[in-house]
Amino acid sequence: MPGPDRRAHAPTLLSFAQQRLWFLDRLRPGRPDHNVPTAVRLRGRLDQGALTRALTEVVRRHEVLRGRIVDTEDGPRHAAEPVETFVPTITDLTHTPAEQAWQRARELVAADLATPFDLGTAPMLRARLIRIAPDDHLLLLVIHHIACDGWSLSVLWQEFSAGYAAAVDGRPIALADLPVQYADFADWQRSHQAGTAMLDQLAYWREHLADLSPSVIPTDRTRPAVWSGRGDQVEIEIPAELAERIRTLGRAHEVTPFMTLLAAFQVLLARCTGQADVTVGTPISGRTRIEVEPLVGFFVNTLVLRTDLSGDPGFTDVLARVRRCAVEAYAHQDVPFERLVQELRPERDLGQHPLFTVMFQLEEPPALPSGLPGVEVSDHQMPNDVAKFDIEVSMTDGGDRFTGVIRYAADLFDRDTVRQLSEGFRVLLDQLVDSPERPISAWETPPGFRVSRPAPATRSETASEPATETEPEPATETEPEPAAVPESAAVPESATETGPATETELLVLETWAEVLGVTPDGVDSDFFELGGHSLLASKVMSRLGRALDLELPVALLFYHPTVAELADGIDAALLADLGAAAEAEPLPAGKARHP
Repeated sequence: MPGPDRRAHAPTLLSFAQQRLWFLDRLRPGRPDHNVPTAVRLRGRLDQGALTRALTEVVRRHEVLRGRIVDTEDGPRHAAEPVETFVPTITDLTHTPAEQAWQRARELVAADLATPFDLGTAPMLRARLIRIAPDDHLLLLVIHHIACDGWSLSVLWQEFSAGYAAAVDGRPIALADLPVQYADFADWQRSHQAGTAMLDQLAYWREHLADLSPSVIPTDRTRPAVWSGRGDQVEIEIPAELAERIRTLGRAHEVTPFMTLLAAFQVLLARCTGQADVTVGTPISGRTRIEVEPLVGFFVNTLVLRTDLSGDPGFTDVLARVRRCAVEAYAHQDVPFERLVQELRPERDLGQHPLFTVMFQLEEPPALPSGLPGVEVSDHQMPNDVAKFDIEVSMTDGGDRFTGVIRYAADLFDRDTVRQLSEGFRVLLDQLVDSPERPISAWETPPGFRVSRPAPATRSETASEPATETEPEPATETEPEPAAVPESAAVPESATETGPATETELLVLETWAEVLGVTPDGVDSDFFELGGHSLLASKVMSRLGRALDLELPVALLFYHPTVAELADGIDAALLADLGAAAEAEPLPAGKARHP
């Protein structure tokens, strides 16, 4: 993705995701719906000047943070402004009693979160440092989503930490030059939308989402004509004992915790909605090119996961269906959600999100600054009263347990309803994991839990007419044969791990070690058992593709998760020079993983 020869501050194209947010801002101006906040508490001897220098350097490096959206005859464009547009706000409360100081700090945080951005005015980042006491500070950053995503926060804090340490020591802030800017990605994305591979991916989504009816949980109140964004949240926790059983079941059926949690939640949705055709949205990093890994920007894409739960399957069968659905979606992830909406043209409804109304995600723990000399850093939790979907389940893998929240649209649901949904999810998980072979209709409904039907209905039960050609295949279809295991991977359990035998195996092994920070024992090592997940899988495939000058789909790693298997898959791609054909031909079935 070579950076174009752009004049400094010349307006550039928006990405598809940016253009959608710009459109939504025009549709409902003056709203904070897309503010992305992050806050940390800093205890110790803080160097205020070093902090300002470090933040300013981050803004200088990333054009998207110091930009604004301008209207032109050709549509909206991004214009980068000088770094001087960024000026942090310093609020000193050290002369206020501690209790009153914290109360005032919380008021300031709430006000900053509720203040919308003017997309026509730079920058897209606001920073406020609140001095509670000489050795106690609160640092709040609010960034518009048009310039930031979850991955970006990690990049931002890493650069800030390095810059702060250098400034404290009196050294120049010397960070590696960025290979490209976000504007280069937006230009590249636009130029690749008419390619054969992209058209093939679009064709997949058209077929997969044909005749889609989004899963909608019955609401407590009538849906308003226009989405207000008012939200609230309830907490959810999966305790350590149940979390361990979830992981054990996943390992036995070659699925990840995300897939197990998602499968259970889709079963819950089937019960709540009375529909066997269950659809949720889930985010994906969207950083399939290595050049964009160190950038701050809006890269995240949204995938629509549609699972057929007809036939009253056992939970093990549900896991297989969810796995297949998820891996296929990842194999076709390059289509921006905004482009998908344009192509499918769902019925426009200002009171409902297009294509799906429920979001489900398993997130990484929040990114924090690290290595700040003389300063202890901790996360500062903030209230979130903005709802983007009817229901949004955001869970975090804490290592020993899963925690998170269910955000909900306050215009649609009572808090007690969502609390029952949270409890129902935990109870359902416990039952499904305990007896995964039983049909999903066998789980007991928690007292007071509201359902639409006693059990998920099959398509034949809900359809008044014969099934059409566009409906998914019945759940009793024959599972595809698993891919043949290469001889190099067929090692008895008692055998010693085998070292790399080919240059490709050596390249894969070295790349895994670089990305995972762990050296695989041999060619039989499994990427996901070593701690890999979707974000790291994207990094691995980007690096391998760059090294070999070959487009490698990230789904290849999900189907071939060992060093030997992945090397064989790459060798096949090299020998056949798959190119665009690799996008059109389905991958062989095998080990399919999801983050």
